[in-house]
Amino acid sequence: MKHVRMSVAFFLVWIILLTNSVTAYAQDDGTVAESITFSEEYTADLEMSRLAEAGEDKIALAVGGKTDFTVVLPDRYSETLLEAVETFQSVFYEMTGARISVISDKEADGVGSYICIDTAMGTKRPDETGLSDGYRTVVTDDLISICGATQAATRNGVYAFMEDVLGCMFLTPDDTYVPHQKTVWIDKSDTTVTPATQWRDVYAYETVQNKWAAKLRLNGIDVESENPDLTIEELQYEGWGTWCHNCYDYLSPDDYFEEHPEYFSEKDGVRVTTYEGRDAYLCLSNPEVFEIVKNSLAEKIRQNPEELYWDFSGSDNPALAGCECEKCKAADEAAGGTGMGTLLPFLNKLAKAFPDKYISTLAYLHTLKAPENLKAEPNVVIKLCSMPGDQASSYLNGTNMNAKEFQQQVEEWSKITDKIVVWDYVVNFAHLLMPFPNFAVQAKNQKFYEDNHIVGVFHQASREKGGEFACLRAYVLSRLMWEGSNMNVAECVSRYVVAYYGDAAPYILEYMNLCASELCRSGNALGLYDGMTAHWKGYLSEESIRKYQDLTAQAKSAVSGDSEMESRVEEIELSVLYAEILQPRTDEKEREDALTDFNALCEKHGITMVCEWDSLENFNKIGLKNTLSSDRKELMQPYVTGLIVAIVAVAVLVIVIITVVFIVKKKRQVHLS
Repeated sequence: MKHVRMSVAFFLVWIILLTNSVTAYAQDDGTVAESITFSEEYTADLEMSRLAEAGEDKIALAVGGKTDFTVVLPDRYSETLLEAVETFQSVFYEMTGARISVISDKEADGVGSYICIDTAMGTKRPDETGLSDGYRTVVTDDLISICGATQAATRNGVYAFMEDVLGCMFLTPDDTYVPHQKTVWIDKSDTTVTPATQWRDVYAYETVQNKWAAKLRLNGIDVESENPDLTIEELQYEGWGTWCHNCYDYLSPDDYFEEHPEYFSEKDGVRVTTYEGRDAYLCLSNPEVFEIVKNSLAEKIRQNPEELYWDFSGSDNPALAGCECEKCKAADEAAGGTGMGTLLPFLNKLAKAFPDKYISTLAYLHTLKAPENLKAEPNVVIKLCSMPGDQASSYLNGTNMNAKEFQQQVEEWSKITDKIVVWDYVVNFAHLLMPFPNFAVQAKNQKFYEDNHIVGVFHQASREKGGEFACLRAYVLSRLMWEGSNMNVAECVSRYVVAYYGDAAPYILEYMNLCASELCRSGNALGLYDGMTAHWKGYLSEESIRKYQDLTAQAKSAVSGDSEMESRVEEIELSVLYAEILQPRTDEKEREDALTDFNALCEKHGITMVCEWDSLENFNKIGLKNTLSSDRKELMQPYVTGLIVAIVAVAVLVIVIITVVFIVKKKRQVHLS
């Protein structure tokens, strides 16, 4: 019996171990994906019919396609403020049919009805304290005044007047929705508006086109530049003299390594300037390194004295955790095992040397974790990257492991500094064209930022043209940073979709609802590099993709004959085709047809990249084949593992049976003898 018990125990252990390996593959990490529903109910008054209603506490801006108002500009104004006023002229004419004149302060005689822009006609600027780039709008019987603490802030007020009062929507860099009302009555008021987030940026190809960032009221993008040749990198990070991954810009290996290798990071006892193909780091515990960096920063500031923020941060090298020399290692370990043990004291010294500037750094990779027993100087800014992060569960709720981890990082850093800029990641960088339903978490994320007094948000989207819902996502995130977390995201998205897609809108909203609900139902996380296998049983299932195809076909049919609207629907069709192409279970003939249609749409819409590092050309040559091969292997893994479990189980069972039979026979022989 002893042998039988051992065999049975052995059999059970194998079954448990192998069954657990299957279960571990299938289980999630406890994600509770958040839900959102988009509805046409939100768009009942898109044409702003209420503006035609008169009232005692209202003034008539236009009546029957005519206006008594004139716009007055100050004698000196920026080019972008003039552009905002000219946009207002154009919008007002399209909306009411009334032509409104623009005159200078010198031309105004003080008699009549005026819209005073900035300091025109003696308007006083509002108190700058706490206003940031907000503005004050005053509406009386015959005067409307829009003025901010700066002309850039006034510009925000002009665009806000068009959008928030008149109901216009700056949908894309080239498209503005304008309601049509020949008579417009607006409320008398005295309102001061400040943005919910002090520094705001959506890093995306689209936001830097045609100065769309100005209309979105983003202040993290240079909209004053008249140079058409500037790249997205050169237009981004307004207000920052340096941005990130720049330690070698202060102390270059080309200048110093030959004579002073001790200035650079140590790895395995050797001083290095590169490691595994990427830049290494500086040795921040070396006092001579600080002096060189300080002098280099002083020179940079001298050349660009108007810039307020100056960043000093490490290289982008996930394979190397900073300098591993004895002093650096000891400082990092004393701070709780984070690279901030050496970096934050270094930053604090720089901040003391330049008290009139903000000195920033990245909390990223080995410096992500907040240090123990250290505080930041008042003028140190931490750019905290949302790693690992999640786009299905908000940081406010922290309902899965990744979201909870970033939630804790923000809370820990908030004990060290009150100046945090969150570097948020809001697209799938591995599949820029893949459907990515992450609108449900955005308002709660914004609420989390507000609760933790985050001073700036850098939403990193795609630097490539034409990512999935690129303009819609930029629009929603921009408005959230301005209006704050009380903004109704579902309403904002619904209004946008109806304004942008016209008669196709019902099908687009149904498509978006289906994506969001399927993600929520699956309970899966939504990661920044998710492949098809992460969601092939969820919102990217074969069945779901078929439904998406039907909805986009109906949307296209609803606007048939309208080439502009058809083109807009094609932007969504392109994402659905991409999902169909990557679905491992798609029939090969269907995949070939989908790929043909996909490439034709990419060419039409100027799409050249399918992910942050891979081109459409390479995708067609080898990328698709490799992805499908890899995904099929991953999808088959549970079945392979299950088959192995079954084979081993049968083999063990056979061994047990043979063992039992052998023991029984032997006992019989003993008994007979």
